[in-house]
Amino acid sequence: MHNLKYNKKLCIPSLDALKDMSKNNIPPTLVERIILEGEDFKDRKMGKGEIGRSIKKGKFEIFVKLVPSYSYSLDEEVWVIKHIGKRRLKK
Repeated sequence: MHNLKYNKKLCIPSLDALKDMSKNNIPPTLVERIILEGEDFKDRKMGKGEIGRSIKKGKFEIFVKLVPSYSYSLDEEVWVIKHIGKRRLKK
């Protein structure tokens, strides 16, 4: 996930997102694919300015939530990968 950009902004995973990846057994390459090739995703828990991307894989929808932020160390606007999850698709 190094140098992954969405809408010309760098995507930086939060500690929670890294834990989500481990818990749900989601590899970094899949997270990249979801962000770059996925569909828009929205749920009622998302805050203002937050965006989501998702893909359907088997019986599940895997989603990534991105929050706009600013990195003072990089001196640029970035996306923080806030949450990565999966949910069973309805039949």
